Amino acid sequence: MSKRNALTEQSIMIDDVLSMLTGHPRGTLVSFTEMTKSLHDYIKMNGLRQRFCPHCNASLTGSPSASQPVVTEVPAT
Repeated sequence: MSKRNALTEQSIMIDDVLSMLTGHPRGTLVSFTEMTKSLHDYIKMNGLRQRFCPHCNASLTGSPSASQPVVTEVPAT
């Protein structure tokens, strides 16, 4: 049995936009965790995941790739 917490106990009412994005029928109640999972699945399926910072173009993948050198700043002395 899974633990109950504030995220699993609160629900979101699905409106037209959320229904279109997640596939859940309009007017149903869905938990925050289920809604978050559905939105993440939509982002993955449609290639909407942002891989670079829009401000500095730094990689957001977690670890630098071999093709992108790691830049470290040396403090001025």
